[in-house]
This record gives sequence, structure tokens and C-alpha cells, in this order.
Amino acid sequence: MIKTVLADDHKLFCDGLERVLADSGHFKIVHKAYNGQALLETLPRLSFDLLVIDVEMPLINGLDTIKRIRASNPDRTIVMLSMHEELVFSQEAFSLGANGYLNKSMDASQLISSLLAACSGSKVFPEGMGSVRIQSPFSDREHQILRLIASGKTSEEIARLLKISELTVRTHRRNMMQKLNVTNTAQLVSKALEMGYMFTLPRS
Repeated sequence: MIKTVLADDHKLFCDGLERVLADSGHFKIVHKAYNGQALLETLPRLSFDLLVIDVEMPLINGLDTIKRIRASNPDRTIVMLSMHEELVFSQEAFSLGANGYLNKSMDASQLISSLLAACSGSKVFPEGMGSVRIQSPFSDREHQILRLIASGKTSEEIARLLKISELTVRTHRRNMMQKLNVTNTAQLVSKALEMGYMFTLPRS
């Protein structure tokens, strides 16, 4: 079962979505939030695999919420489910590290298959999104290290996880900061998220 968090300010829609996903047999709803601030306050205490979130929510909108979540949850699956069909919204969701952008008008079976695809590692975005894929300046190894840095790992912990020397980790960190013209780790993670580099393709 995929442990799922739902975030939408329309309670009736959120309750209906919970029933649809639960009835599919693939998803277990572990929490529902009705605004971005409440979600951000609760999320650190939750164990979850998937977040389904709306664009428009009170206090903190869905896009700003994703940006904050990605800083500490680089590997969780996040899918936006919205009524907005304008490409600018799906482009922004993609650049912020979302795994998908789906429309609320789709039928239940299509929604479930799309969410399962996102949870399996696919990017689920509207047609035409290929033109907005961002070419990252980082290598595969730098992407690994960047995601571990964003999750709060120290250089020593990263070295142990990747079976490389701590000096190698520090060298990669320094090179990434030079590439983005920043001076510390917090700026590195923030700018990588802002530019959409953390979840895109490494340079060829």
C-alpha cells in the first residue's frame, strides 16, 4: 500500500478523492490537509510515500509548499492535482521538483494509473512538457550528493553511503557551489531547487 497524504482546500473533493484512492486497493490515506501551512507543520511527523496536492490553497499555495517540502524530502513522490490547465502551472511544478501534474477532470481509472506511474519513477505531465525539460549542470554523482545534502546528511554520512572518501564529497560540494556561484550549502540547495536542477537530467 502506498502511504498517501492529500492536500486540498475543498473538503468534499478531498474526502471524495480519499474514497477513490482507498477503494483502488493501492493507496492508504495517512493524512489530509486543507491548507499549505497546516501541511508543512504536520508533514515532518508523517511517514508517507506520496503527496497529492492542489495548486490553490489558503495561507501557502501548493507551488510554494512543494518548494519548501523538497528541501527536506528530495525523494518523496509529489503530484499536483489541479483544475488549472495552463502550461505555466505544470512547468512551474516541474521546475520545483514535482513528479507529475494532473487535471481534476480526468476519470478515476486514469488518475489511479497516473499516480501509480509517478510512484514507479515516471514523470507524469501534460503533453508539450518535453520542451521545458531543464538541462542540469551537475553530473550523476553530483546529483546523488546534492539530494543527500538536501536530506540533511553530513559529508561523512554521504561518504559512507556512497562508499567514497569524505574529501571526494567535499570536492563535489565545492564544485557544485562554484557552478551555481553560491558560497554555502544552504544557498546551494536553495538555488538548485529554484533553478529546477535537483530533479532534472544531468548534462550530457
